[in-house]
Amino acid sequence: MMSQATILEATQLSKAYGSIVALDEATLRFEENKIYGLFGRNGAGKTTLLDILSARIFADSGYVRCFGKDILTNPENISQHCCYMPEKHYFPGRFKVQTFLAHASASFPHYDEQYAAKLCQTFNLNVEQKYEQLSRGYQSIFRIVLGLAARAPITILDEPVLGLDAVARDKFYGELIETFTQNPRLFIVSTHYIEESADLFNEAIILKNGKIIRQGSVDEMVANVFYVSGKTTQVDTFLTNQTVIGQQVVNGLKTAVIEGPRPQQSVQGLNFSALTMQNLFIHLTSDEETREQ
Repeated sequence: MMSQATILEATQLSKAYGSIVALDEATLRFEENKIYGLFGRNGAGKTTLLDILSARIFADSGYVRCFGKDILTNPENISQHCCYMPEKHYFPGRFKVQTFLAHASASFPHYDEQYAAKLCQTFNLNVEQKYEQLSRGYQSIFRIVLGLAARAPITILDEPVLGLDAVARDKFYGELIETFTQNPRLFIVSTHYIEESADLFNEAIILKNGKIIRQGSVDEMVANVFYVSGKTTQVDTFLTNQTVIGQQVVNGLKTAVIEGPRPQQSVQGLNFSALTMQNLFIHLTSDEETREQ
């Protein structure tokens, strides 16, 4: 398979707020025409990373290149090619939705007004309402409309489905896939809804305590881990020379998460099973490696 071009890259990004390290030497590469899922617990550094990638804030050290150029010395590269919809966006509350949409083309060169109108109908967004009158869910929908209709080569959405019910979230996932299929581009989507969204992403990035602990294909990530369970003594014997991500003991029975290829042959007394992306995320970011009950 032919590799795709890297259009956004971060190298050794670090950012601290006083004694709190929000980002710790993060290095990432984002290829064109892919959808990336960004996962991390609260406080892991996701929003800080996205703010730096979009030049909303600046790193203490490290650099970001967009289409091969440093965004500090070439800010137009990110401003012209990136649409970033942060979780907290301070739109002036007194303006109506339609006012923002009418002026969106001034900020986004590729903005599609007709598509925006279609999205407003799909999500039942009342364009006559002022931004401050929108519920939290409809504020998220408004940001989704702007983010998707901008049709920017780089589209970054930070927690786009917060406050949305299951039906609205499903509509967003459908629209994301449809617009990506019709007009492929780079999407970076930060979300806590891992279980229901994992199938959308070509690649996943997992952050923990400001560090990038995983980046790669979702399918490859979950294919390279598995559960093993059985009596504690038997599981402990199996764990010899294995890479253990996490383990739990309940009433003399142990379940462990192993990183590596799943055994092709059965082992008497042991059960092997697969992990979902959310299972993997929980075990990788948990503060407890071993639990006993």
